[in-house]
Amino acid sequence: MRPSSSLVFCASSLATIASVSSTAIDKRHIQAWPEAIRSYYAAASSQLSNLRSTIPTATLAALTPSSCNLASPVMPSISGLPAVSEGLSLYHVAVGRGTQNYTCDTKDPESTPVAAGASAILYNATCMSCIAPMVLAKLPASTLLLPTPKDGKVLFPAQAIMSGHHYFTDSTPTFNLHTAAHNFGIQFAKVLNKVPVPETQQQLGTDGSKAVVWLKLSAADAPEGLAGDASPVKEIYRVNTAGGSPPKTCEEMPGDFTVQYAAEYWFWG
Repeated sequence: MRPSSSLVFCASSLATIASVSSTAIDKRHIQAWPEAIRSYYAAASSQLSNLRSTIPTATLAALTPSSCNLASPVMPSISGLPAVSEGLSLYHVAVGRGTQNYTCDTKDPESTPVAAGASAILYNATCMSCIAPMVLAKLPASTLLLPTPKDGKVLFPAQAIMSGHHYFTDSTPTFNLHTAAHNFGIQFAKVLNKVPVPETQQQLGTDGSKAVVWLKLSAADAPEGLAGDASPVKEIYRVNTAGGSPPKTCEEMPGDFTVQYAAEYWFWG
């Protein structure tokens, strides 16, 4: 049986990822890497071995990127977060890498930091969600240990290409999936549900910050004077978060500050 295009694309990506850990980098150096990154490469290598058992060697060597079959991915779930609405289909999956933004009342050190939006670059993980979900699950925590890539660069260690940006327009969550390479639309959103991450699923930031809550968002009207960009997206989920939560109080914090985070974003339409 001929492998599907999604299998071909993901195997190609995994082959690139796995080669970094097996050939390009001395094994002695790998042992010095943080556990999250070593775990990511181990998962990638394991998944690639599984693919090699189903794809002929000659085919694997000649793999090229193509489209993905979005019928198979299973989005991570958490108790209390509502399921995707009936009739919607998966449109896009991205890993966001950036900051959660906060403000503090510097005159009251016992006050609680107030959320002030977020800013992140989004990276295409759609094919990874199709064929290598166990690798995708390790990506947010591992990429959080590395410097934030410059705009337009790939996301290490997955070599994922940029698919857009996440930011806030006034107080409205905005997902701009429009780049020089593609236009997946611009979607404004509103939060429907939020669920704290259980201790058993916590992925801490490098500063010890806890993972920000998982979210279900729905499409929202554009802020006054603006317009979306023909996006079919109806619901967006932020799941598998790593880092991003503020300290409990504003003690010794500036008036404005950011906390590094990473997460998976699943777009349904």
